[in-house]
Amino acid sequence: MAHPFEVGKTYRNRQGEYVVLAIEGDKMTIRYVGGGTLVTSVSIQARIWENIQFERQMARAEERRRQAQEARLAARQEAAQSRRARARPAFAGFQESDFETKKRGVAWSSREELGKALTQYLNQRTEGNFSHWLVPHHPLIHVARRGAYYREVVERNVAFFVALGESGVSFGLYVGKPDGPAEAGWPWSAFVAALADEGIGGGLRKAVEAHNLAMEVYTTEIKYGRVARITAQGEGFVWQHEDAGQEVTRTMSLEEVAGYVRDLAPEKRCEVYVQRQVPVAQAVKAGAAIADEMGALFEALLPVYRASIGR
Repeated sequence: MAHPFEVGKTYRNRQGEYVVLAIEGDKMTIRYVGGGTLVTSVSIQARIWENIQFERQMARAEERRRQAQEARLAARQEAAQSRRARARPAFAGFQESDFETKKRGVAWSSREELGKALTQYLNQRTEGNFSHWLVPHHPLIHVARRGAYYREVVERNVAFFVALGESGVSFGLYVGKPDGPAEAGWPWSAFVAALADEGIGGGLRKAVEAHNLAMEVYTTEIKYGRVARITAQGEGFVWQHEDAGQEVTRTMSLEEVAGYVRDLAPEKRCEVYVQRQVPVAQAVKAGAAIADEMGALFEALLPVYRASIGR
């Protein structure tokens, strides 16, 4: 009878590898590599051997199909990345003239391009639906989810922002409240509640520390202006306040920071900027890459933003 076996050769069945010692008709004697001798049927072992070879062939074919599929997927992803790179808004970076007083506000030439680049950055890395707004009469961009931004009252918003001034560029997360008490459905109220949450507030503290940020707090005392600067230190924060030429500092826990913001001038306009500041020379030198730096910071602050819009 025809079979694939030769005496002295090594084969395999479901119990493991074996060496053929002898073949007589339909009987064969085999010795397993791991030990043990068996007299068995040639036809049965031939069928098992052929099934094993078939399974191996199928496995190799499946592996080739998998590798081909992965190669096609990688090629599509590379092509998509190339298309996105070609379609990326043409923000070339800041110019020194952007920071001059006479060039501020609506005259900041590349605001639209930077806004588009930051919107695209977030939409590619999140659930999407972000857009950008140029704040009228200010050297300022806001980036936020469509449907969660109030153009009529800019001070009611929570948004990622980029702002230019004579000393450099600031960017991060903005949340504001206009004059009068905050309503329950406003981002300010959700932000205050999120600060007291160990998960959201604790994550914000880690972001402040990791990205070298400061929480700049503004409201009206005698006149509207900055009333505190809060930075990370150790496991908590340091609160700083300048008054009449003197600087007052004290350490705060997360709970104390949340309470401070909650009780801050409930009848007055309030704003908090969680931000990084980059000097003019450094911002200009960074070129177009500063847009990615801004996008990465926005992404790190997304949990706070989502909590503040209630989504």
